[in-house]
Amino acid sequence: MQKFLLLFLYPLFLYAAELHLPVQSVSENSKSATVNVKQIATGVHGFVVRDFTNEHSVIVADAFVSKFDAATGVATLTLSDYQGLKQNSLPKGNWKVQAGDEAILAFGYSRAILLAPSEDIYHIITKNVHGVEWVHPDNFATYLSYNAHPAPFKEDISGYCTLAEVGLLYTYVNNALFTLDCQTLSLIQLTPVELETQNVKLPFYSRVEEITTSWWVWGAASRPLEAYAPHYLELLVNYNPKSKQLYNYISKLDTPEQRLVKKFNIAE
Repeated sequence: MQKFLLLFLYPLFLYAAELHLPVQSVSENSKSATVNVKQIATGVHGFVVRDFTNEHSVIVADAFVSKFDAATGVATLTLSDYQGLKQNSLPKGNWKVQAGDEAILAFGYSRAILLAPSEDIYHIITKNVHGVEWVHPDNFATYLSYNAHPAPFKEDISGYCTLAEVGLLYTYVNNALFTLDCQTLSLIQLTPVELETQNVKLPFYSRVEEITTSWWVWGAASRPLEAYAPHYLELLVNYNPKSKQLYNYISKLDTPEQRLVKKFNIAE
């Protein structure tokens, strides 16, 4: 079993190296920019930095890879306001990204969190995926409890990952391990791994006995999960509707979640 896992899980660290790339061009509306890179997955997140001096720099925009042309080596970045260091008591600059700024992508990819359905699966995967520093899910469970969100959604995941400087999210569902960008939930890699799931812990394995809820919290996040796989598969599909790899995986399921194929927007 150990050799089987090492064979399939070691390649998951393909995008763990932080990339520092000069911005080549910026659109007229400052909503997108381009960088040159040999290989990168769509959905990889980061930000754009401007250096004023050798000692002073500022983050001017949030960025993620929305398109990559392997033939030309050009990646298109979608830009937006950076919220990671939001501080309402301080003045905010009005800088726009320009050619020559530095795009830092895959930031925090050396740190990862795993959401697994059981303790056994958690330990098997974390012991066999190398090259990342694992942040224990106890911390995320505590974060959810503080916000009274017993069911984790994208906003919970990205918010926690920002605070903890975690770049990668791994989740194990229905005989597959999914590697996602923590901020965009874009699928970076899907690896089939058959592991026996027993004693499922909701919403995921942690040593936190109970994630609290509150009467003043509304919406889906306020309701505890009733089942593990449906929640995480729906999250995956919602944020990866154009992934052919995920489409092929979902279409082959022999569970009720196979219905999620209707949510895909796959170009012929």
